[in-house]
Amino acid sequence: MRKAWLVFRREYLERVRAKSFIVSTFLIPAFIYGVTVVPTQLATRKSGGLRRLAIVASDQATADAVQKKLEAPKSGNKYELTRKVSDDPKESAALKQQIESGSLDGYLWLTNDAIEKGKVEFVANSTSDFVEISELHDAINTGVVRGRLAQKGIASADVEQMLKPVDMDTVEFKGGQEKKGPGEAKFFAGFAIAMTLYFMLIFHGMAVMRSVLEEKTSRVMEVMLASVSPKELMAGKILGVGGVGLTQVAIWVALALAANSPMIAASKDLREMMASSTSLLIWLPLYFVLGFLLYSGMYAALGAAVNSDQEAQQLQFFVTMPLIIPIIIMWMIIRQPDSTASFWLSMVPFFSPILMTVRLAMHTPPIWQIALSIGILLATMYLILVLCSRIYRVGILMYGKRPTLPEIVKWIKYA
Repeated sequence: MRKAWLVFRREYLERVRAKSFIVSTFLIPAFIYGVTVVPTQLATRKSGGLRRLAIVASDQATADAVQKKLEAPKSGNKYELTRKVSDDPKESAALKQQIESGSLDGYLWLTNDAIEKGKVEFVANSTSDFVEISELHDAINTGVVRGRLAQKGIASADVEQMLKPVDMDTVEFKGGQEKKGPGEAKFFAGFAIAMTLYFMLIFHGMAVMRSVLEEKTSRVMEVMLASVSPKELMAGKILGVGGVGLTQVAIWVALALAANSPMIAASKDLREMMASSTSLLIWLPLYFVLGFLLYSGMYAALGAAVNSDQEAQQLQFFVTMPLIIPIIIMWMIIRQPDSTASFWLSMVPFFSPILMTVRLAMHTPPIWQIALSIGILLATMYLILVLCSRIYRVGILMYGKRPTLPEIVKWIKYA
């Protein structure tokens, strides 16, 4: 074990001190922020100038209601609105001329005939802004309902009360106890955790494979094997790269908490989600370690068996496929974490590192299910590591032609 510790220490320190580790540790979160948050902010940001729109309706109440909705503080765009009470088709032609001349950006055609047909029109010099289209659509629906209620003689205060939205809290009742159900934040948290684990397992598993392959092709492996056994060398490499992965995840969690602490402090839902996610914080590192040990052993065996990067790229699909399947079925688990299908799929050892953490993100499953999945994962991990260590022991000293499946079976049998 002392020699395995020395290999672990060398692998860990060499990778943590590398510039690539420092760059990737801070560049990957910046990249994720850039491709998720920034486009959303740019797409939903307020327009810099006023949009000059005309609202044409058959009655004043409908036009007033639509204008009130568009002028609400929550409106994303800013409008300069004019109202016209008319249902004359000639009015539409006159407004189109104003759009052509540039004195008007667009108009809404909300005549009674159009409303009765359920098909109103928005005519403008540009209709590519999907945020504006959604905003106008919402304002029209609200305005039409308000106008119809006003025509029925309902007072304005009563209309406001009737159209006031109602929020819904989700409450889970199990074992005679009530607790707040998972909100949207937990759904997104489950998705984010699954994708993070997916990329981390692949990224660091491939790092193990490349490390083995580089030392094999450079013949450094032969020198190292003079003082370290193949099993100790494989264990040291896997644990060293795994330690780097845990270090990186810890830094990312710290950065995420530091960046979002004002938002968490201001949001009651996020605070409740953090308070209810203590079990996830306990089990997530364990599932990451077990999943990493399972897949890194397979990647190490693959690196020892092949002779070049090209061969590794052709064969690594068979190692990554068990990681791709959980991502494909992840949404079913997020929607129904306690279903029979979710239970059995999360027990599959190659899927459980991702699917069980998704279930934990929604809410904590029964402890016996967690224990069962960990037990199955440990047994499978031990079996895979035994088989992969045999491939590793023979493969690291095999050069030349690409090994076939029967040859690999022989390595496992006679190693």
